[in-house]
Amino acid sequence: MKNPLPTVLYLYGISENPGPPPGIPGVDGESPIESLPAAGLVCWISRVAQSEFADHLARNMENLDWLAEVSVRHQRAVAAIAEHCNILPARFGTVFLSQASLQGDVQVRKTSLCADLEKIRGAEEWGVKIFRSAPAKPVLTEAPASGSEYLKAKASLLRERPGKTADPELERFSEAARALAVDVAPGGSVSGAQPGLLWHASFLVQRSQRQKFQQLVEKFSRQWQPQRRIECTGPWPPYSFVARATRPAMESR
Repeated sequence: MKNPLPTVLYLYGISENPGPPPGIPGVDGESPIESLPAAGLVCWISRVAQSEFADHLARNMENLDWLAEVSVRHQRAVAAIAEHCNILPARFGTVFLSQASLQGDVQVRKTSLCADLEKIRGAEEWGVKIFRSAPAKPVLTEAPASGSEYLKAKASLLRERPGKTADPELERFSEAARALAVDVAPGGSVSGAQPGLLWHASFLVQRSQRQKFQQLVEKFSRQWQPQRRIECTGPWPPYSFVARATRPAMESR
């Protein structure tokens, strides 16, 4: 009998409470998604090939076809788990070599994790981009389905935090949106970004406030036509609102 191939634990995220496992395969397209208790919290994992997701992960991430396919599976898994519980999404490609190492890592970071879980409870992320001179109505889209769409959207969530915009109209929208949000992650510099992009940010919004937030987007879009248009994407799991300190790199012990 052949020995089974060595596996690692691929982490999708961390929640306070367990829930039903999503009825979709894990990031490798085969392994089931499991819940694993850790320091009083719940880690959502699947057991994947060590060769593909640890030993050769950096090389595989240079293969854009592989990266797009696997990134979509990661995003779908996180979204499926988020339908049943509040989840802190893990960074794509976060793996642990053993249950003990994962549980130990969660124990060390438990204070920060619990603070983040408290902040995101009952909330979801919405991304907002404002462009100059475009259609009158905002674009309210669901999470992307294709690999290329997901990679573009995910990249927009990983930004530096800049200073305030000098445009009073954008400040007016920003202040109104902040009033409806739990938290905001401002976008980075727009230089060299999408053509016509004036401003972008991510908002953490309670689900009970979703309708009001969308109505605000629609209101400003009507007021600004035809000089500006608003693109609003979501809802997302709260990728932009997990503290940097709670995003481990690949565990390699």
